[in-house]
Amino acid sequence: MRAGLQREGDRVALRVPGRVCLLGEHNDWAGGAAVVVPMDRGVTVQAELADALSATAVLEGKLLTWSDGEDPGPLRFVPAVAAEVSERFGIPTNARLHIGGDLPAGRGFSSSAAVCVGLVRAFAALADRTLSLEDEIEAAYAAERTRAGIACGRLDPAACAWGLPLHLRFLGPELHAEPLPARLALAVGSFRAPRDTAGILETLGRYFRGEVPLRDPEAVRRVGAVRGAIEGFGAQAAFGRVALLEADLPALGGAMDACQEIYEEELMPALPLLHAPGLVRAVRALRAAGALGAKFSGAGGDGSVVGLFPIREAPDAHGPTHGTVGAGVAALDALGLDAFAMEVWSAA
Repeated sequence: MRAGLQREGDRVALRVPGRVCLLGEHNDWAGGAAVVVPMDRGVTVQAELADALSATAVLEGKLLTWSDGEDPGPLRFVPAVAAEVSERFGIPTNARLHIGGDLPAGRGFSSSAAVCVGLVRAFAALADRTLSLEDEIEAAYAAERTRAGIACGRLDPAACAWGLPLHLRFLGPELHAEPLPARLALAVGSFRAPRDTAGILETLGRYFRGEVPLRDPEAVRRVGAVRGAIEGFGAQAAFGRVALLEADLPALGGAMDACQEIYEEELMPALPLLHAPGLVRAVRALRAAGALGAKFSGAGGDGSVVGLFPIREAPDAHGPTHGTVGAGVAALDALGLDAFAMEVWSAA
């Protein structure tokens, strides 16, 4: 039975964590490497057997309802996952579902992937089936990308399904996951206005594939900028893997800073959609507060930001001080972000 999953009779309850991408954004669909860590915030799914499929959800304070045969709207992941597990595994999907949790949606923390992984696990648990992590990841990925039409890669469902610090390598359709040791203090913040994630992914993908007029020198320059940036993100993930294995937090912070510099120096000047003044201010504020490294997390833009801070063995009784994760959270709060501290402990 998966960690965080409980069953009582014909009912199951489970929780799937969100994720923070420390290094290697976009390397899942482009091919490369990434380092991800689980969050202490996540998605909850409660499910019980029923005569038909239906769902309720509380997302950012709004109650949503859906029954089979209706337009699912924001709950499109429910029929998408149900169709995928039914076709892929022959699992029945007649259930009443409730989706909740404390993971912000649309902020770069993999909320949609966490929902899809949670639904795959819920349907399997109700049918007394135990799926491998690989099967869960592939089913969640196919439901989100192919059936729900979200331009995603395998990084998010892999990070959510494992729920551990990971070094991920993407070789075409192959995914290799290596659990990593980690003892981290992170200040995480999300901007309150949603960014255009779909537009960012579509634009980066188009330039990465070189789908531009070859006689347009500016477009060709953008192709090089996008390809170089994504390759650079993946290279820093390799450095980050070694830093975590050696418990070298300054080296990990240096890799994070390098990724942010690539973003600011290569992507922002080339693509107006990636221009993110709020992100730049947040990164500078985290560094001024004593972060060992700070960068964007997720697709990019003014979505989410993460700062790495030194580990403190005991909290400071006098409140946030320079160089502590509390100081990082205070710096993000002052800029109007939704910010919180997060600790990651794993012996791999």
